[in-house]
Amino acid sequence: MKDRRTRRVLGLTIVAAFVFAAGEARADVYMKQKVHTGAFSVMGQTQPEKDEIMVFWMGANRARTDTESTNASMIFLTDKKVLYMIDHANKQYSEMPLNIDALLGKAAGEAGGDEKEAEGMAAMMKGMLGNMSAKVTETGETKKIGSWNCRKYLVEVDLGMGKSQAEAWATEELKIDYSLAFTMANAMMAGMPGFEKIIAEMKKVKGVIVQQTAKVAMMGAEVVSTTELLECTEKAAPAGHYDLPAGYKKVKGITG
Repeated sequence: MKDRRTRRVLGLTIVAAFVFAAGEARADVYMKQKVHTGAFSVMGQTQPEKDEIMVFWMGANRARTDTESTNASMIFLTDKKVLYMIDHANKQYSEMPLNIDALLGKAAGEAGGDEKEAEGMAAMMKGMLGNMSAKVTETGETKKIGSWNCRKYLVEVDLGMGKSQAEAWATEELKIDYSLAFTMANAMMAGMPGFEKIIAEMKKVKGVIVQQTAKVAMMGAEVVSTTELLECTEKAAPAGHYDLPAGYKKVKGITG
C-alpha cells in the first residue's frame, strides 16, 4: 500500500512541477486555472471525472498552489530546498525535500523494507526518471481563445514513470515571464540526467499556455485532462502567503 502511494505521489509531484512557470520575476505572478479531469481506473479503483479550480502564486525562489476542491495547498521554497503539502481541513502538513536524492531515498524508505531494499528502490526510481525527454512542435495553427490570440503546439513529455501528449494553445499577449515554472521545476529536479533538455525544449512554447488538453499514461491508466486559464496577472501576494499556517501540525510521510 505504501509502495503504491509512494509511486503515485512521486509521479504527481513531478508532473505538478511543470505547472509552476517562469524565471526571475520582478513581481509575483498570479494564475487561476480551471481543470477538468476525466474518469479513469488505476489499480482496480475507478476515479470519477471532476472539475476544480487551481490558483498559483509564483515569486522569486518560491511558489504556492491552492486547490479549492480538496482544500489543500503546496508551497515550494527553493532556497530552503523543501516542498510543503498542506491539508487545511485537518490543519496539518507534511514535508518533502527538493533534493532529488533525498526525495527518492525518503520515498523508498517509506515503501518499507530494509536499508538495502530502500537503496535499491531509490536507484530504480532514479533510473526511470533519468530517461526524461520532451518534444515540442509548433503547428502554425492559430485561433482566438477568450480575448487572447493563440498559437497551437503539440507537446510530448516522457518522465520515465509516465508519458503525456498534449495540445497546447499559447499566447504572447500576456506580458509575464512564463519560464518561472521551469525554474521552479529545475530547482527540484536539477540533478536528474536529461531534465535540462526538457527545460530547453519547453521554452519553444512561446508565451503563456491558456488552454491545454493532455493525455497522461501512468501506472497502467490513461488520464485525460483539460486546463483553461481564467486569469493571469502580476501583483503582490498576500502577506505570509508562502509561510506555513500558524498552529498546523507536522505529520510524517511524503503524503501526510
